[in-house]
Amino acid sequence: MIILTFRPVHGESPVNVRGAYFRICADATLRGPDNAIAASYCKGLWQLGRRQHRSFECSGPLYLRVMLSQGRHERTGPYDFVKAIEGALFTHSGYLGAYALQPEIAGSVELWREVAFLPAG
Repeated sequence: MIILTFRPVHGESPVNVRGAYFRICADATLRGPDNAIAASYCKGLWQLGRRQHRSFECSGPLYLRVMLSQGRHERTGPYDFVKAIEGALFTHSGYLGAYALQPEIAGSVELWREVAFLPAG
């Protein structure tokens, strides 16, 4: 089971979303196992319901399966912690990759077309 903890922009409480797996899709949506949209990413923020969140994180162990721009898949991990913020993914020790970036930065970085968060087991 994957638990994503969304961190709100305003002083509200964090929101937990649970699922067998999640994936960030090329259309800037976060989808769960039933392919329903759990959240949408726009202008640096995650829209979850009616609230905006600056980031989400999850604790592992978990793996990432990323689709590179050429359509090739790559599996990485396991990770004990992953945070999604400002269009990129990070662990406690550093940068993993980007799924969306501001246009002025995007030209110099390969964007992942899809990122799946998978349980380690």
